[in-house]
Amino acid sequence: MDFLLVADSILVLFILMGIGFAASKTNYLDRAGSKSLSSFLVNIALPCLVVVSMQIPLNPQTIEKTWTTLTLALTFFAISILIALIVPQFLPAKYSERGVFSFMLVFSNLGFMGIPVTQAVFGADAVFYTTLFMLPFNLLVFTIGLIMLRPDMRMNFNPGLFVNPGIIASLIGMLFFFTGISIPSPVYDVMNYLGSTTTPLAMVVTGSLLATMPVSNLFSDYRIYILSAFRLLIIPVVVWLVISPFTTDPVIFAVPVLLAAMPAAANSVILAEEYNADSTLASKGVFITTLLSIVTIPVLTVLLM
Repeated sequence: MDFLLVADSILVLFILMGIGFAASKTNYLDRAGSKSLSSFLVNIALPCLVVVSMQIPLNPQTIEKTWTTLTLALTFFAISILIALIVPQFLPAKYSERGVFSFMLVFSNLGFMGIPVTQAVFGADAVFYTTLFMLPFNLLVFTIGLIMLRPDMRMNFNPGLFVNPGIIASLIGMLFFFTGISIPSPVYDVMNYLGSTTTPLAMVVTGSLLATMPVSNLFSDYRIYILSAFRLLIIPVVVWLVISPFTTDPVIFAVPVLLAAMPAAANSVILAEEYNADSTLASKGVFITTLLSIVTIPVLTVLLM
């Protein structure tokens, strides 16, 4: 694969985090500003991205591969959720911290890094399969994901938690996907522009939160390295072993494995900030897993090829 493409994707993320870091240090972006940005992303930009990402054309030629991919995607997330329920229990952590660890183990950076990397490795067809993974991703992140981030909510569960812009957007997006409804051009363009701000602004928020802690703290939490080992290596290997008997198509097989090896999702930070979870811990997790992925993704790709 083109190693420079992986490096370029990661470099972009670090530059965006650096901008957020500098904006915080120079008081252009304070904690209240980060909170407001997170609210904008979670309630406006991210729902737009969810709907737009599900505008995938279906035809008789792709329908079988679509169902196969969605089945593998559900298997992918089932494995990740099972690991996420077990691993944090063995880490010395507060109850709230375990929720953030669980979230980062389940949800990887599928969109910003997953699409360009899988396209570079397997060609244009891989983009279709990668985008299909966004369907269960979007639905799960606003349901199971929120409960993971705020485990205290399980004790006083409120079904109203699931009535949020993200889950509404997911349901609308899935309706459009399965019925073939296309969003008309002016509306689609506006939603696409808003959705495209999600990753850049999420990384800016991540950088601004990192600026609130001593630099030494970014690298001193050994738990983040354990998380990274599972996020970047162990989960992809388990996915590889589980799904390999069920498909002979090399691209349909390799895409889930490669997506499982992506760093922690940028959504970890903005959702943690919006729902009053430990967004600082989430920021460290995104930072370290993204940094380490510049080595782990090329290695895994070579094995898949």
